[in-house]
Amino acid sequence: MIEFVKRYAANHAYSQNGEEGILEECLFRIRDPKHDVYCVEIGGNDGRYCSNTAHLIEQGAHGLFVEADPDLCQRCFDNWKDNPNVRVQWAKVNAENVNLFVDEMCDVLSLDTDGQDFAIFHGLDARPKVVIVEIDSGLQPKMFAFNADGGASYCSMLQLGINKGYFLLCHTGNLVLVRNDFRQLFPEIVGDGLENSELYFKRDWLAAKAREA
Repeated sequence: MIEFVKRYAANHAYSQNGEEGILEECLFRIRDPKHDVYCVEIGGNDGRYCSNTAHLIEQGAHGLFVEADPDLCQRCFDNWKDNPNVRVQWAKVNAENVNLFVDEMCDVLSLDTDGQDFAIFHGLDARPKVVIVEIDSGLQPKMFAFNADGGASYCSMLQLGINKGYFLLCHTGNLVLVRNDFRQLFPEIVGDGLENSELYFKRDWLAAKAREA
């Protein structure tokens, strides 16, 4: 919800729209303290730039970064080579191979591939506790639509998440989805975000996209 973003969003080091603070609150509520947090970031860039998981890893989480661009992947490797809890993989992830990279051990999945995120999420068999997935926030929230590059609208991605057993926690430009078995830990969440999208969708993204056009 927008109120959740206002209360918990924080960019401590790398995230762009407050995702680090939101993830911290999520994991505070849902994590099992007996186990280390394990993150997977698909579209990992250099392992730092606009990363949703790098700060968690710096705080002790384990992580996998998957990046399709070889130069960025090398930079990612260089940035994390001294951390034994991090793996870096050069690969182009799609709906057919995503399950080679994400399994049931994943606590937090961040998807940001500039267009393939809906297809990749659709092809995913594992059910991470939290999924942060990029959408095209320049599309009207109540549209079930995709842009020319395959980026999904708010409702399109949210409906997929609901079908996969997730509820919407908030919209930051990305959707932050949490697995339904943790719903009782988030009593402030109201509705499903489809019928009451006005409580979730940050409409300033529409204005920003309009200015870019």
